[in-house]
Amino acid sequence: MQPSIPGGIPSLAVKRFCPRPGAHLSSSLPQGGPRILHWMAALFLALLALVLPQVLHAQASQRGTLKNYQHVFVIMMENTSYTSLIGNTNAPFINSAAAIFGLATNYDGVTHPSQPNYIAATSGSTNTVVDDNDITIDVTNVVDQLESHRKTWKAYMQSLSLCNGDLLAHSCGNQLYERKHNPFISYQDVQTNLARLAKIVDFSQFATDLANNTVPNFVWISPDQCNDMHGRASVASDPCDFSNEQLLIAAGDAFLSATVSAIMNSSAWTGNSVIFITWDESDFPFGDTSGCCDANPGGGHVVMLTISQSQDSARSSAVSYNHYSMLATIQDGWGLGCLGFTCDTANVPRMTDLVGPSK
Repeated sequence: MQPSIPGGIPSLAVKRFCPRPGAHLSSSLPQGGPRILHWMAALFLALLALVLPQVLHAQASQRGTLKNYQHVFVIMMENTSYTSLIGNTNAPFINSAAAIFGLATNYDGVTHPSQPNYIAATSGSTNTVVDDNDITIDVTNVVDQLESHRKTWKAYMQSLSLCNGDLLAHSCGNQLYERKHNPFISYQDVQTNLARLAKIVDFSQFATDLANNTVPNFVWISPDQCNDMHGRASVASDPCDFSNEQLLIAAGDAFLSATVSAIMNSSAWTGNSVIFITWDESDFPFGDTSGCCDANPGGGHVVMLTISQSQDSARSSAVSYNHYSMLATIQDGWGLGCLGFTCDTANVPRMTDLVGPSK
């Protein structure tokens, strides 16, 4: 394939109008040949001046509705339906954010149970993962895309420190940390790379990184099971027990309020930075299997909140979105390419009405 210049015109075409030093073209041209050559070159440049701006404008317009993000923050919550949160007085932050920032009113999880949703949100497919068992998969993922485009990343896992350095642990701290909520450790090319493993850290590191202005471009946050609304198998007197649904919702809402406040009051909250807050799937026992966007049946109707640093007005969208849409929006904003179902632009819409365009 011939190398091209902007506009799709082969560079060889330009070279044909540029004789090599010392070449005597006039001897092979008819009378008036040099004049014809100059006329053709002028015509070519004139045509290029007409065509090139149109091509560049078309290329820019394709990405004009998405942001070239400064920072992307993804906070993944757990197992709570849209109707369990919107209008719930135990979730004042969530409802306030839904009213003043961005809210997707028709957003679904990809599937049930938890882990496949995390894999989908970071690799564009569930990639044969169907349960919460520990797995290792050799697939291209968002980490590969980020690093190949010189974007920094870090995954902040609350209560990971209770694993005492064992990043492959299934569960730690009486079910506070769960590996199924940490998709990055399940990718083989992360597991086998010490530099990448070092970017999976305890959530306590997040405050330090905010204070030191060392927050990476891409941030993933998984709260522990007392703060993500999931809960754990315990006793009724434990506020984190599965049975204490409203207490878990209140705890998760408080976690989100504190975390979002910390982000928005930090030096990282600049440019076109954006926060995505969503839930992996709807309520247990998973009777809701509503879905869309190449995942139907899906993981049920959940909340998706978007908070954009460069978008001041409240926004609400009734477009059908899911975790593939979130990933595709991030990928397109940074020009990362696509993975799996995020390549299906016909059926996996980007969330441009909630996070774009930029100012």
